[in-house]
Amino acid sequence: MPDARREDLGRMLRAWRMARDPRLVPGPVPFRGHRGYLTQLDMALLLGVSERWYRALERGEDRGYAPEMIAGVARILDLSPARTEALFRGTGHRPPRRPAHRARPDEAMLDLLHQQRRVSWICDPAWDVVAVNAVAARHCPWLTHPDANVMTWAFSPQARYQLRDWESRWAGPLLARLRLAWQRMPDDERLDEVVRAVRGEPGVAALWDGAADVPDPDEARARPVYFPLVSPDPVDVRVRTYGRYDDDALRWIVVTPVDTGVTFP
Repeated sequence: MPDARREDLGRMLRAWRMARDPRLVPGPVPFRGHRGYLTQLDMALLLGVSERWYRALERGEDRGYAPEMIAGVARILDLSPARTEALFRGTGHRPPRRPAHRARPDEAMLDLLHQQRRVSWICDPAWDVVAVNAVAARHCPWLTHPDANVMTWAFSPQARYQLRDWESRWAGPLLARLRLAWQRMPDDERLDEVVRAVRGEPGVAALWDGAADVPDPDEARARPVYFPLVSPDPVDVRVRTYGRYDDDALRWIVVTPVDTGVTFP
């Protein structure tokens, strides 16, 4: 049975959900329609849980919710640090050490993102993913995870299967970007965490220490990626980075096939 404190938190959570504009949600909302709020079903689908399971959270029931789910709720609803802390503590978890949000895309940027028919997402200076379009969610589902980070994924064993010719075509340019950012932003604690995580992946420390001549991160060069829903063979793509004028707080990434006849279903 829910206690009074959890019931009160559930009522607060419902109000936060009803106040959230679906157009501003970082991930693709399955049933966006013309509603001006998120439903419990929307939340469940975005979190990858059943509607019944999410509904129980708003009822104040103690079901041992995973911290990853709570982090996902905070991210989807764009909760302030104070509300995020209340949600974590109210569900029996220690609040995250770092703020839930570093930079936020505005409505116009999100609208452009969701119009894209290519794999596209937005990340912050530490490569934490803050918004994803529907195409990216379908073909790169790791992007929708609550703590998705481009660099930690790109150097993981799982990425080395999707990013073909990983060591010769991907690892060098990605390390170049990461190392330059690390040198440019020595006070960024989150970026320091990302660097430590990346260097801890198999074989990366040797690549890092052995790359005295860091290659230029050339965006124009095509590189192969395996998209099983698109083609049985790897697809050559160019990864372009865009941003707002005179503002490097957010990076808008667009993955474009070299062959203009390739489309993402």
